Amino acid sequence: MIGILLVSHGKMAEGIKDSVKMIVGDVEQFETLELIPGQDTEELKANILKKSKLLNSGKGVIILVDLYGASPYNASMACIPEWEKEGIDTRVISGMNLPMTITAICNRDFSTVTDLTLEVIEAGKQDIKDVITEHKSSKKDVNCDDY
Repeated sequence: MIGILLVSHGKMAEGIKDSVKMIVGDVEQFETLELIPGQDTEELKANILKKSKLLNSGKGVIILVDLYGASPYNASMACIPEWEKEGIDTRVISGMNLPMTITAICNRDFSTVTDLTLEVIEAGKQDIKDVITEHKSSKKDVNCDDY
């Protein structure tokens, strides 16, 4: 099974994990890390390395981070030499959201890290919509009682 690690500023990762649990139930090989104000990014990097090694069962690890180019991303990317040395097939995907996380959790048993990475990115893109404009363009009558 591919391990999943969520890394964010503050409690975002823990909030997504809580939502996943609500929707999917308890999940194995699924952890979070948060960057707290004033925390050294070297400490975050060390924590990412430690958790990624624990999550790896030989099938790899996908790390979802909140923002491209920010501290969780940078700390994760700094781990690449160690992952390569340890032979851990790892991907870092930015723009973490709930649909991406659920896709990663639900499809990781029968995917490779490479294939799952593509599925996760696509899931994140597919759920970004201007739903009111889409709804208006479908020309349906909207009745709030339907919701």
